[in-house]
Amino acid sequence: MLRKDILLIINPNASKGRGKKKAKEIQALFREFGRECTVAYTRAPGHAESLAKRGALYGYDTIVAAGGDGTVNETVNGIMRAGTAGVRMGIIPIGRGNDFSWMVGIPSNQKKAVRLIAEGKARRIDVGFCKGTDHPDGVYFVNGVGFGFEPMVNFRAMEYKHINGMLSYGVAFLYILKHPPKAYSITLDADDRHFELETQQISVSNGRRMGSSFIISPLAEVDDGLFDVTFANYPLERGGLVKAVLSFLRGSQITDKETFTYMRARTVTIKAADRYVEAHYDGELFSHTGKEFSIELMPGALELIHGRIRSSSK
Repeated sequence: MLRKDILLIINPNASKGRGKKKAKEIQALFREFGRECTVAYTRAPGHAESLAKRGALYGYDTIVAAGGDGTVNETVNGIMRAGTAGVRMGIIPIGRGNDFSWMVGIPSNQKKAVRLIAEGKARRIDVGFCKGTDHPDGVYFVNGVGFGFEPMVNFRAMEYKHINGMLSYGVAFLYILKHPPKAYSITLDADDRHFELETQQISVSNGRRMGSSFIISPLAEVDDGLFDVTFANYPLERGGLVKAVLSFLRGSQITDKETFTYMRARTVTIKAADRYVEAHYDGELFSHTGKEFSIELMPGALELIHGRIRSSSK
């Protein structure tokens, strides 16, 4: 039986070491809005997933991730692996990157985010599931997975300890630009469509934004039952990579049909013929050593408390 209280999952070192202070503030705000909140502090990478799974199995009706996209992803994985019906997820964005919370209209203001959760307006959204050599049991994701150039920039940005947000991605891009990746020989199947590619960039998206500012999939919807798939049609040299990044900042790549293919699909498989492919899921490391990946969408698999979900029609 589901209880009517809230489990808050938070990293005590989040928000530049102010996680515990933030947790107390959030607890007080929930009480102000008439809800009780239990705090669970993470201790290491991956711990949020186990806390969320235990919380769902224990019977919390709402499990809240207070943090960035990494904490959100781990919480999603915990809830999904618990397999408990009726558990809702909430988000309080206090992390380094908050791309998914931006997509689903979660206010950056802490009090407004708490009020949203207390009011409990929820809807079912799609969840992605990706398998590969390094993750044979698969991982869940809500924002997207990327292969090649995109994760290379992301992983480089994660190495910077004293800068974050758009600045860290900008510095990382300049570094990768000096060491541009070679194209991969890829076989890609999207539902019943087959492609043989030489490319450095593939994105399979549920959400719209990555890396704080890059609109990877400008038409994506989190509840339409389809991924938005984008890939470069041919290898990009330095000038092409700069043009691609400028396109991603504006979301204009969908009109550049010579350079990019943009389509929708429910299942995607990717196979590299010659060498390992860098890959991420929701900004987290998926693989440095993968050659085969299978990705499928699970429509309406997660009940999410949200704000005004961004729509491509608005």
